[in-house]
Amino acid sequence: MDQRLQQTVQKRSQPQRSQRKIFSAIALLFLLAAISSHAQSQTPTAQPAQSPTPATPSAPTLRVYTNLKQVSVLVLSHDYERIKPIDPSGFRISLDSGPLFRPTYVRQQGDDPISLAILIDASKPYPELLPSLMEALAALPPDFLHPQDRVSVYAIDCTLIRTIYDTGANPAAVAEGVKKAMAPWQIRQTQNEKLKKENKIPQPYCRAGLPLWDSMSEVLKDLDQQPGRRILLAITDGGDDGSKTLWKDVMFHAQIHSETVFGLLSTKNPPSSGDAEDKFKQICVNSGGVELQANEHTTILRLKEFTQMLRERYILEYPRVPNEKPGVHIIAVSYKKKSNLFITATGITVPVASEDEKESRKTIQADPSRTPEFGSRTVLPKF
Repeated sequence: MDQRLQQTVQKRSQPQRSQRKIFSAIALLFLLAAISSHAQSQTPTAQPAQSPTPATPSAPTLRVYTNLKQVSVLVLSHDYERIKPIDPSGFRISLDSGPLFRPTYVRQQGDDPISLAILIDASKPYPELLPSLMEALAALPPDFLHPQDRVSVYAIDCTLIRTIYDTGANPAAVAEGVKKAMAPWQIRQTQNEKLKKENKIPQPYCRAGLPLWDSMSEVLKDLDQQPGRRILLAITDGGDDGSKTLWKDVMFHAQIHSETVFGLLSTKNPPSSGDAEDKFKQICVNSGGVELQANEHTTILRLKEFTQMLRERYILEYPRVPNEKPGVHIIAVSYKKKSNLFITATGITVPVASEDEKESRKTIQADPSRTPEFGSRTVLPKF
């Protein structure tokens, strides 16, 4: 999630707890990361301008701590289509299968800054979407990405290529980054077309040095260092060809680092794996994203839809519990007013309360009655 959490003392209304059945809920792992007291924000009370006397060393200090958590929630119809805005009062959250509670505050994501990484899988001989991708990105309107957004572009080729990194988002920069990323693939395509016309054997494709899971892992590590709401858009067929990284490691990394994975796949080329288990889809859904499908004629429409889905996500806020323990936990988000919605959430990484915060007499303590309760469910091992 966005690490720039609000620093405030909570004064909003008490969340309503309920034991109602969770509808359309997606369970998600998140991490409570312990941090030292000096990492907390400590803001002294403001002094009057042009004060005639200097402040004494013993002047009272108000310590303000991060007290809110945020989770980004994607809400679609049961067939993964965008829907009209829904009543925010219907959202409920459960932590480690504990009592349901209502978020303190709900809003749509809107213009929140985004750090977007675009990963293009150019390692396959005949990917349907790549020929139309550069044209589609060049034709995207300016509101596809906003000035405050950041963008990085990667391609899976014989090696993992990165052409632009954490750059201000504008259509020209994105189009140029994609063009450079796809240049080796484009050269091979041109050469092989020429060889075919001459009735010669096309050059074999090189094996990707970092297949899909390995490449996604590297891109997510880059995203770890970036601000805003972090998103990975992978343009691929969803099939991996021998990565050293396990797909569950990719999913777990995205969950605990608050990174959302979306996929853009061809309608003609489903994942090549013979397994009934769609691993790439699980990575997307369990990190708060979804798979989108397109063909050469609808690529631009699906790219627009992708950013619309991002802007229309719901940001749910709720108070931090003072006695939280570091570790991996489960969060489930549901909507009690409709049972046929597809709901998936992005993980959150938040600080737990330091001893100084919990015990200092100069700290305004949170009202325990206004904080959610954790359940007793423990997280199973990843494998």
